[in-house]
Amino acid sequence: MIVHYIILSVWSLLVLASTSNDAQYNQAIVELEKLAGNFTRPKLYNIDNIEGNLYIPQFDQLTNDYKSTQKKPQPPPELTKSIIPLLKKSASESRNVNALVTLGDLYLFGNYSLTPDYYMAKKYYQEAISLAPNGHAYFMLGYIYSTGLFGTFPIDQKRGVLYYQFAAENGDRNAQMVMAYKNFKGLGVPTDCELALEYYTDLAEQGKDWMSKNDANGQVDYNIRISDFNGGLYGEKMSESTSTIEIRSKYFKDLRNTFEEYKLTANEHEYATLFYDALESYKGDYFVPKNLTKAFTTFQECVALGEEIYGASDYKNIDGIDKIFLSSCQSKLGRMYLQGMGVSQDTRKAKQMLDRSLKVQATPEALGLLGFIEEQGLLGEPNVSKAIDYYVAAVKKKSPEANRNLAKLLMRLNGGDPHTSEHHKEIYTYMKDAVYYRDTEALYYMGSFLQSGLSKIADSKNDISCPNIVMYYRVFLERLSSFYAPHLKFAFEELIAGNYQNALIGYSIAAEHGFEEAQISTAYLLYQLQPLYSKQPPKTFPPERVEMAVLYLERASKQSNVDATILLGDLYSGQAGASHITPDFDRAFNYYRTAAERESSHGAYKLAEMYEYGIGPANNSVDYFMAKRYYDFSLKYNEILNHAKSESSSQFISSKTHIDWALLRLRLKYLFNRSAFKQSGNSDGGWLSAFKKVGNRVSNEVPQDSNSISRANAHHEGDTYNDDLIEQYDIGDYLVIAMTFIFFFVFFVQNILRQFRRMRNGQRRDEADNNNNNNGDDNDDNQGQNGWNGNQFHFRRGNFEFHFFAI
Repeated sequence: MIVHYIILSVWSLLVLASTSNDAQYNQAIVELEKLAGNFTRPKLYNIDNIEGNLYIPQFDQLTNDYKSTQKKPQPPPELTKSIIPLLKKSASESRNVNALVTLGDLYLFGNYSLTPDYYMAKKYYQEAISLAPNGHAYFMLGYIYSTGLFGTFPIDQKRGVLYYQFAAENGDRNAQMVMAYKNFKGLGVPTDCELALEYYTDLAEQGKDWMSKNDANGQVDYNIRISDFNGGLYGEKMSESTSTIEIRSKYFKDLRNTFEEYKLTANEHEYATLFYDALESYKGDYFVPKNLTKAFTTFQECVALGEEIYGASDYKNIDGIDKIFLSSCQSKLGRMYLQGMGVSQDTRKAKQMLDRSLKVQATPEALGLLGFIEEQGLLGEPNVSKAIDYYVAAVKKKSPEANRNLAKLLMRLNGGDPHTSEHHKEIYTYMKDAVYYRDTEALYYMGSFLQSGLSKIADSKNDISCPNIVMYYRVFLERLSSFYAPHLKFAFEELIAGNYQNALIGYSIAAEHGFEEAQISTAYLLYQLQPLYSKQPPKTFPPERVEMAVLYLERASKQSNVDATILLGDLYSGQAGASHITPDFDRAFNYYRTAAERESSHGAYKLAEMYEYGIGPANNSVDYFMAKRYYDFSLKYNEILNHAKSESSSQFISSKTHIDWALLRLRLKYLFNRSAFKQSGNSDGGWLSAFKKVGNRVSNEVPQDSNSISRANAHHEGDTYNDDLIEQYDIGDYLVIAMTFIFFFVFFVQNILRQFRRMRNGQRRDEADNNNNNNGDDNDDNQGQNGWNGNQFHFRRGNFEFHFFAI
């Protein structure tokens, strides 16, 4: 094995040396970098039209691309007439491996509006590895064989895994991520958590090193589910997975509008407006590029306004709103001076801004940064004691950065080894809190603490297992998607430009990495649920693409995406309209049950339907008892979901009308088919009584939930389940309904009789009035009001409301 690696290293050096002397290849790369800096193209979607409007067109198997009404832009002439010819010449004359790999990438990804040619791309990758080992070429071949490029080539998972393995051995990061995920989940290889942990540990070290040289917090996260632009796989009202879309510029705009809605004067919300304007440029998002220079200028304007108004009084007697946003502007400006963001680095000015922020209002950011300045001795000798004081004050304000830095400081005081430190418990606790407050770097340290056994030393109750350690490293990798999966940005840019096939390539690579969000995005590009009413013609989906969509949905489902789980149930039950999938009600039943166990209202409703109609269980028998129980669960989970949505200020609330109708339907079925209900089982306290108690949850719900799951298992497997709690269908419930109908019927008949009496009395009055010519006109008016008024019954509103209330 050692000899093998030595040979690979020597060969790689020879290839690198030949590449550096290849003038044609070098010229092509220079021109390609210049093109990358100047290339622009029209965008189909923008910040104003993508939400609720993302449409994936029909896929055309003849062109191997999505149909589009817009004209595709032509690749720039410098690409087709200069760069590609130079690369081909380098590949043929100098046998340059890197030139071959670059050509393969251009034809696979369709960069710079070049028409993709997957056969040509595969040819170049194969030719490259025939000349010398190349990690990236191996990876791309592994990807091609694993996915078949969605119908272009036959899928060969074994060969795909083999190429992934070769790529990982040659240091390709993408392949390392794929092999880590496959070994962890047992996809195409035996499940081996320890081997997966080796991969993830190495990958985490790479990410930690990258973080030390780059600002990870300033990166836009493109690891999103594109279906969330349309509200999720099932739309806004039915999808239950939390949205991954975060358009910061719109969020900040909404916050600014909130102040205006409260009718604050311009002076009262000027600091807030400046702060959010600056933050928009400071962070950036999918559509608004980061502009640190503009952010610095706006923060400076905010600080200058505060200095002008409150500086003379040493920042005393400041209004509440001004205090919050002025101090935030000052601390952000201090950070930008400290880290040289949008301005030349100036630690002295940074400290001046941070101290000023403390005068206005102590923010966790200002306290944490002052602690860092003291710890590092950036303006004199390091002062550990003062740094700890600042960090502790910031920790009390729940600063993730301060928690992490304080833990690292305590480690450094003992030579960097937390195991021998007398503060090992504090180190572990601070880092754990940093993870809780969503600090990315802290995830790496927590994984290493678990792996090294520190967590067991700090807390003997901690359960250390390989999957737990892997979980921390996996989340760390996903948070650093800009480093581990830069093709996600490429995929998004292709998506908003209307190049859906190119976007599919980018998202599916991240899906192979194991990113759940990318798995959903890939599945969504391959298959979409069809709306009941649409102006667009119905779509058809090639079988191989539907199969790949199902594969990625299954992987996402195993990572707890509940919408993917329910969609799989719909696909296998024949409800999703995928004609290529043979209905498998047993499988659909299991998917719905899994979703219900994850407290999904939608999943519980689907499972209840299967019980109601006897579809899915082994004996295919109707079980109204279980149907009723799961409809109740659906209603309960719906309330929980809506509460969570209201807490997150969501504009859409999940409907429960369909659940109410289902419960009413069951009630009517019981009235006309009692025997089926008696056969289907019992529960505690009267079935209709349960209807009246919906919303009033009792303390024994947990055992009821477990009993329902046990009964579901027994029913699905065709066995019997004996429940000690036998539901007696209380006849008193039905006496109430009977009395209600009798009550209504009596008053209805009474009302009808009154109407007939009025008609007769009206006719008599008409006869008498006809004899009285002087009052004829008046009687005509009264006739229209009190007597027969056409061929109609006149129900008085008061009686009708009383009768309706009686019901």
